[in-house]
Amino acid sequence: MTDPKLVLDVQDLNVNIKTPKGTLHAVRNVSFQVHQGETLCLVGESGCGKSMTSLAIMGLLPKVAQRTTRSLSLLGEDLTQASARRINDLRGNKMAMIFQEPMTALNPAYTIGEQLTEHYCHHKKATPEQARKRAIELLEKVGIASAGQRLGQYPHQLSGGLRQRVMIAIALMCEPELLIADEPSTALDVTIQAQILRLLADLQKELGLAMVLITHDLGVVARIADRVGVMYAGQVVETGTAEQIFLSPRHPYSNGLMSCIPIPGRTPAGGRLGTIPGVVPSLVGNLRGCSFRDRCAYAEVSCERDIPAYGAPEHTWLCIHKEGAGR
Repeated sequence: MTDPKLVLDVQDLNVNIKTPKGTLHAVRNVSFQVHQGETLCLVGESGCGKSMTSLAIMGLLPKVAQRTTRSLSLLGEDLTQASARRINDLRGNKMAMIFQEPMTALNPAYTIGEQLTEHYCHHKKATPEQARKRAIELLEKVGIASAGQRLGQYPHQLSGGLRQRVMIAIALMCEPELLIADEPSTALDVTIQAQILRLLADLQKELGLAMVLITHDLGVVARIADRVGVMYAGQVVETGTAEQIFLSPRHPYSNGLMSCIPIPGRTPAGGRLGTIPGVVPSLVGNLRGCSFRDRCAYAEVSCERDIPAYGAPEHTWLCIHKEGAGR
């Protein structure tokens, strides 16, 4: 049996933003790979660089942000050397993104049908009739009834759950090989959230998509992830399979996240969950050493120096403790 093909390869990705107080290092030396049919979840608290990483991959960073990387390739094609026209050809076609808030991502001045069919006609050179047929097919696939009638409606006429399903349909219109979903269920209630996540998982398996799912909800990660990248202060501090991250986390930040989760049968009723003391450090100016050291119970003087990566290729962590903090 052949190994699944490599869809996305990111090596040493950095995003820097000039500010009056100095350079903000929003993303620092982020590296990961995603293969066909695989779901990689990027997790971490708000502001850790998850969304900025996804925008850097898609080429959608704000003008004030500067992207540098040792390697960034999609299906073997070097995106750093691609022209703006080539990136536009790939974006929405071979790689697509589901944005965090569908009400702001969808254009209120255009109907759902117009927003579904425009880029399909552009990328696939399809006729309006072909695009409409494809749009109805996708809306039905994502669970929207009366799909033909929905094409004539505007975003404000749909509920939050329906708008998110439309966003998924738009992303899948051109049959991309890479799908990036940036917290696709954050703005939805719990019931609709579960439906959207189940839908994404089913579509990913059916279509063989390589998917990068960005979230801070560890319950979502447990249900859907094959591999997990734990981000803190702009860095990926630990990577591994979902089982490795949940059952044997090695980085102290990953340990802290896991301690915050109530475990049925083990967490006593009314008991206190774990917390991570302190706040995320500023990422402006010269940075060195472990960014988590001021919040870490296992910090040492050597944490102020450059931090090595330990572990095997399938499970790595950035920490001075070779076996993981507290082990």
